[in-house]
Amino acid sequence: LEPGAPVAGLPLLVRLRYPLRAPGADGLTAGGEGDALARIEDALAAALAALGGRYAGRVTMGGAREHLCYLPPGADGGALLVGDPALEGYAVERTVEEDAGWGAFREELLPTPRLRRWLDDRRSAEALARRGDRPAAARPVDHQASFPTAAAREAFAGAAAALGFAPVERRDDGPPPNPFGVDLRRDDPVSLAHVHGVSWALAELATRHGGAYDGWEAPPAPRSP
Repeated sequence: LEPGAPVAGLPLLVRLRYPLRAPGADGLTAGGEGDALARIEDALAAALAALGGRYAGRVTMGGAREHLCYLPPGADGGALLVGDPALEGYAVERTVEEDAGWGAFREELLPTPRLRRWLDDRRSAEALARRGDRPAAARPVDHQASFPTAAAREAFAGAAAALGFAPVERRDDGPPPNPFGVDLRRDDPVSLAHVHGVSWALAELATRHGGAYDGWEAPPAPRSP
């Protein structure tokens, strides 16, 4: 939904909130309740489709689950899934509010820039792990960043060089708004905590120079027999 948000014609935000029957010690869902929660989501998707609405997402924390949905003007959000057997045994609280700009979607459901970076780092680290990687082993890690001008790129590369990153390639054919790219390399482990610290430091540095950090890649370090 992110690229098209806010969706025109869906200004009503409906929240459905209910306590979980048997949350885990961390306040999140436990395995025994999964089927019941899946039935609720299926019923909610069908109800929203019938009303011309959209399901924005869910938040689970503190032993409760909340679904956020958007509906067209005039839809009776307060009656959403009332009496539906999927919600039997759940005490549901419904609220309806105007949110034409989809502020709740952006502020409550979308990840922050740092969390988005961490998710990308985790995805890359897990891909290496599936190839038998030893994450604690240092190896050359390539990082990519792009900038609106060549001068901004060179300023970034100079600042990164002071941190031990060597430029290995410069590119001048990237898409706008950042057509001037640079690849950097430094030897590092790729354990998630470490590589995320590295990538976020470069992301902040790129932002200070008006550009964007585009990610990293590295070869796997094979495990010992």
